[in-house]
Amino acid sequence: MDTAVYNGEFTLDSRGMPYSITGLAELLQRVYISLKVKRGSFIYSRNLGCEPGDVHQAEDALHSRAELLAREAIADIPQAALSNLRASVTVDEKIKISFDISLRGESGSVEVII
Repeated sequence: MDTAVYNGEFTLDSRGMPYSITGLAELLQRVYISLKVKRGSFIYSRNLGCEPGDVHQAEDALHSRAELLAREAIADIPQAALSNLRASVTVDEKIKISFDISLRGESGSVEVII
């Protein structure tokens, strides 16, 4: 169980209280945060995050690195499956990664720009 977050802020319910998420919603949020945060920058867990590195040189390297980052983000959830990975470089030279995740019969999509 986790607290829902959107744009770095807790998502609030109708009473103004943060609400909890579980299952696929929790997994999607965890993966998004893991890909968005630079490894070592979160003081409470230095292992959280990723290191995208410089992969802008070749499309093959970009896709391989994106797949490695996505698989690393879901590595501690053995029942989660990754599919439909897409990676590209944005106009401002950032990496855009999108993919689908399946967990216990449910599926959802993640899109991150790092």
